[in-house]
Amino acid sequence: MRPILSASGTYNYKLAKWLEEKLKPLSMNQYTIDDALGFSKEIREHPVLEGDILVSYDVTSLFTNVPVQETINILVEKAFTDNWFNSTYDLNLQKDQLTQLLRMASTDQLFQFDGQLYEQCEGVAMGSPLGPLLANVFMCHLEERQSDDDLIPSYYKRYVDDTLAIMPGLDAAESFLNVLNGLHPSIHFTMELSNNDSIPFIGTLIRKNGNKLETQVYRKPTNTGLLLHFQSHTDLRYKKFVNTKLPAIKTMVHRAKELSSTHQAFVDECRHLKSMFHRLGYPSSLVNCIIDKCDYSSTPDTKTKSDETLRVSIPFKDQVSANIAKRQMGDLS
Repeated sequence: MRPILSASGTYNYKLAKWLEEKLKPLSMNQYTIDDALGFSKEIREHPVLEGDILVSYDVTSLFTNVPVQETINILVEKAFTDNWFNSTYDLNLQKDQLTQLLRMASTDQLFQFDGQLYEQCEGVAMGSPLGPLLANVFMCHLEERQSDDDLIPSYYKRYVDDTLAIMPGLDAAESFLNVLNGLHPSIHFTMELSNNDSIPFIGTLIRKNGNKLETQVYRKPTNTGLLLHFQSHTDLRYKKFVNTKLPAIKTMVHRAKELSSTHQAFVDECRHLKSMFHRLGYPSSLVNCIIDKCDYSSTPDTKTKSDETLRVSIPFKDQVSANIAKRQMGDLS
């Protein structure tokens, strides 16, 4: 069983959040993916040979199988290498103090099910801010061991528990699966081979076409297309205005543009989006306007940190209140 809980408001949530923000840089390496759109662009530029195959390796129930105490020790050792943690954040903590803080924030998690109170004895809590961080730290540690032994494939990328590799053939793919399953007794990997030279990975369908890779948007067969309905009780700026950065339509069109390696793939995805948003009650003219007029050929955002907007979350009550709040916020600027 994998309990998925909301840790917001619990006694150790703020501590877990503080630790996650400070230690996040230690949960990434050259193999981790932190941006699916950037990954799509990167893999399209990676050359492949005629006999290469695409393979996905997945960890079974990673979160509940992470050895928490072992991972905390790994994380603390990384944090105090060259005194990185204290020098980066101008602190004066000792190793044992950071270890104790991590234990307080990630162990002895309690949850209630069917009227009974349970304690999670092993694994990280799914819902705690430290869950993804500890899972990534543990996986990074295993990858560093493989790298030291020169066992990492020529192309290997991972998003939390899902890994994509380009292998020279089926025998090499199966051999690497055995290597992965011998890394640690707590975790078990499964393998998925490409089907007709195509494989889905983190919302992207990757297709091998000769000596190059093509990408397009992928959605699971169980996807229902349920997004923000046009008549939902939400501020109109999230649904309608073309100039805002956060409407549902513009977000999906931008995703389609970034993940589509060919113009035809983008056209096909836009056709699907038009049908989907029509079912959600969006006016066809609005959807067409955003698809036609949004210019994604401009250069990436080059704002400096000093130019970033300070955002304040205000609960949505009704449209009249939202309009008043926006006018008042405009006066503040």
